[in-house]
Amino acid sequence: MTFYQFAIRILQFIFRLFNGKSYVIGLENLPQDDTYILAATHRSYLDPFYIVINLFPEEFSFMAKESLFNNFILNKLLRKAYVFPVNREKPSPKTIKHGVKQMTENQLNLGIFPSGSRYSTQVKSGTAFIQRLSKKAIVPVAIQPPLTTGQFFQRKKAKIAIGEPIIYDESANYDKAKLAEIDHQIAQAFDNLDQQLDPSYHYIPPTKK
Repeated sequence: MTFYQFAIRILQFIFRLFNGKSYVIGLENLPQDDTYILAATHRSYLDPFYIVINLFPEEFSFMAKESLFNNFILNKLLRKAYVFPVNREKPSPKTIKHGVKQMTENQLNLGIFPSGSRYSTQVKSGTAFIQRLSKKAIVPVAIQPPLTTGQFFQRKKAKIAIGEPIIYDESANYDKAKLAEIDHQIAQAFDNLDQQLDPSYHYIPPTKK
């Protein structure tokens, strides 16, 4: 058993104990014969955990903000769990290439939050560009998680909807217009998936402190 697999089993136990079982729909939309880019909404710091514990045994590599890697011990643990640092304001070509390598060489799915942080709902450029380089499908995912620690321990159930993949189009010219079109598709998919989970749901980003 790898460190990743061991860590996921521990997380599954903790989350089930304190928060209960998540509500998940659309698992049939996950590609079965290839790795993929999972593009998810970002509304809670727990979002990556909800993804990895509910989609296991699928394995994911995530980008995370650089500051998390300043601590020596946390740095080691994150890297063992396939998490790698990224400058969220200006991702470097090296970081993007590493994300592509995780899918094409290391056979890991790549987890991305296109909004960049919990403080925005705008889909930023980058996910479509990674698709252009990797030629992998983008799987949109909407997460409606407990937004506070109190909600988590009150067992407010997380809801997760997995959408149909946005397939790489070999015949398309992935120019600026095409990349923008894909970003729009991701944003639209998020809206549609939120509606499927709860038509009355509306996420208001917190004010950044």
